[in-house]
Amino acid sequence: MNVKVARWFFLFILVAVYALGSAKQVQGQGGIALENVGAVYQFGEQVIFSATVRTSSSIQSASIVIFDEGFGVTRVQPVAINADGTTQFIFDARQNALRPFTFLRWHYEFTYDGGSFFQSETFSLRYDDNRFAWQRLESNGLRVFWLQGDSAFAQNALNAALAGVRAINEIFPVDLNQPIDIFIYPSQNDLVFLGTDSWTAGHANPALGVVLVTIETGLDQSLQMEQRIPHELMHVLTYRHIGAGYQNMPAWLREGLATSVEINPTIEYDRALLDASARGTLIPLLDLCASFPPQPDSAFLAYAESRSFTVYLRNTYGSSKLLELARAYADGVTCDRGVELAYGTSFAQLESNWRQSALGQNVWGAALQNLLPYLILCGIVLFVPLIIGFNAMRKKK
Repeated sequence: MNVKVARWFFLFILVAVYALGSAKQVQGQGGIALENVGAVYQFGEQVIFSATVRTSSSIQSASIVIFDEGFGVTRVQPVAINADGTTQFIFDARQNALRPFTFLRWHYEFTYDGGSFFQSETFSLRYDDNRFAWQRLESNGLRVFWLQGDSAFAQNALNAALAGVRAINEIFPVDLNQPIDIFIYPSQNDLVFLGTDSWTAGHANPALGVVLVTIETGLDQSLQMEQRIPHELMHVLTYRHIGAGYQNMPAWLREGLATSVEINPTIEYDRALLDASARGTLIPLLDLCASFPPQPDSAFLAYAESRSFTVYLRNTYGSSKLLELARAYADGVTCDRGVELAYGTSFAQLESNWRQSALGQNVWGAALQNLLPYLILCGIVLFVPLIIGFNAMRKKK
């Protein structure tokens, strides 16, 4: 036997010994082997979990443990093992809503007659919307999935995504090490079915790297792509840049960043801002820290204000300060405190500066106008008694 053959023979012996050792270890841990483990589903209807259990031991009970990552819910359900070792559990997705494109993770647990316990490894699937036959186009870590339209439609969507990435990259370095999936629906009703608000044209799951948008076919479909796709991409990429603390960021900053990178943003943002400013109905930005109003008109104004304020901060103080603010919020500080840490001033003062700079508001004049009724009342309260007293003194003379 030559040296080369001897080396290969020795390597084979090592691999065989390791494999036998691993098999014995699994057997010793529980004496159960799972085969044909899988799950198939009909979106919005049900998920069928199945497996074949191989064991020589007597099993007292078995259960499946399902973790819904979208809602953070764990469900434990008993399962029966048939005589041939097969087992099946049907999860009703109509009664137990699942977030689309989230991960389901599950494992099996077994208890023997003697009381010993065995837990299987964990399995997973992503709960994608499989009601449709999606077409796909990808480039540079971006994957576009669409239903209606030709390849030119998909290329326009991909171009809009790439333009959004370039705009985002001017604020912070973009991370596309993990791909981002962009699903384009032809109707807003499709997103409503997935659980979004009736007026919503896009949604992002930052942790999963999934973007959902509606693009209606028509003359302005390219404009819709340029606005909606970069907006949702910003949510995903901000999450990747900031980390899990992204959810601690105020709503106005998350949406302000997203709207600020829209390509060719709608002029309705500026119209809504100027109209609200003229009528004195701007929403205080502190009221937009936790969430946006549910009413469509008020929500649109909230988006417009958030965009304008965020752009003002970036243009005035730079992207680095804006990211410093985002990281402060990610660490869990309050809305007021984040501004104090990043900009060294109060939130009220920063908002006042924005109103004067971006909207041309005379803040002191507006404040005086708001106080005018109270000043008049104070004048009446103070001067009427003086006049009455003065008249009384004149009569005595």
